[in-house]
Amino acid sequence: MIPIIADKKMKIRLQQSQSADEEYLMIGISSSLRDYQLSFHINKHFQIDLKKRADIPFYNKNGLQGRFAFYHCFDEDLRLDYYLFANKSNNAYAVSAYPHFEFFILFKLSSYMLPIGDMLKELRSISNVVAALQIPLSGLKNFKDLLEDVEMHLLEMSSRNKKKEACQWLWKV
Repeated sequence: MIPIIADKKMKIRLQQSQSADEEYLMIGISSSLRDYQLSFHINKHFQIDLKKRADIPFYNKNGLQGRFAFYHCFDEDLRLDYYLFANKSNNAYAVSAYPHFEFFILFKLSSYMLPIGDMLKELRSISNVVAALQIPLSGLKNFKDLLEDVEMHLLEMSSRNKKKEACQWLWKV
């Protein structure tokens, strides 16, 4: 196991994964914090850089469920994506199977596995975090749809950024 650093800041350290099957890991968080406050504490505790992005639209078979607060961080060294998103928007849930969680952190792993026990303990140590639990992805009916929505959202944001950069370059004189 990876020891937790005593000063309440935990640098995520990875171990080589034994199984390539688990590409994703998701943690549900129950907290009274606002999304930006939780993001701040997660950044501080895990020494990462989650940044606010455009709210993510999640869809179901009936169409748009709602737009949910969304944060993203990509660690180039570890090739690890972090996504933090709200579970509730108006009267809709992003992950309706878990309405008691206000937020989810989704990790897209490369060939590493995270020290999940230490991470859960560290998340629970954040003030106003009531619970942090690993979500079994095999039981989520709409997990593939959720991943599709996340990837489409990232592609759309990337496309918008490229268009913006191109316009800025074209009009620089």
